[in-house]
Amino acid sequence: METPSRKPGRPRDPELEARRRGQILDTAAKVFAGFGFAGTQVQVIADRLGVGNGTVYRYFPTKEALFLAAVERGLEELTAEMDAVLDAPAPDPVAHVRRAVRTYLGFFHRRPEMAELFIQERAAFPHHHRPLYFARKDGDAIDAKHSRFWEQLVASGVLRAVPRERFFAVMGDLLYGTILTNLLSGRPTDPDAQTADILDVILGGLLAEGKR
Repeated sequence: METPSRKPGRPRDPELEARRRGQILDTAAKVFAGFGFAGTQVQVIADRLGVGNGTVYRYFPTKEALFLAAVERGLEELTAEMDAVLDAPAPDPVAHVRRAVRTYLGFFHRRPEMAELFIQERAAFPHHHRPLYFARKDGDAIDAKHSRFWEQLVASGVLRAVPRERFFAVMGDLLYGTILTNLLSGRPTDPDAQTADILDVILGGLLAEGKR
């Protein structure tokens, strides 16, 4: 995290700095989403905030640093929301899966600019690209949460014990594809309806009763 400079003798206010940093990132995310990384000028972000260019650069020394910080912040917010779901008890496995899917779709319904930024990051900074929550390396913190979540669901006896990696890979691809289609098509979205449709197909399947 970049620490802004201050005049000698001026007391540092961490809360004010954190709040200003958040305001910059919120505004930057919307501007980058609208104009693209290459087409965005930091001055536009500063103008929307009602501050000078220098204020933005005190927190983020380059446009690239600002863009990547906005992406990272969005990913952290998504991770926090999904972690809260996966860490919760799962007395009803179907309801738990539904809540996880709804939370993921709901995040991008509420923050559509983040889907655009994730696409831009992949195109402009492929070496920085991070998976959007579901695809994780074995042994990392999210992978451990996935393991506990899946073990709870399978232990209920309601869901088939398919390989955990397969479940999360398929769900991740499906949900990521959904948010990209929502973004690129410009169609109105309803996360509740999309969650219901996704789970109807995944949990109910396409084959008639007794034909599986």
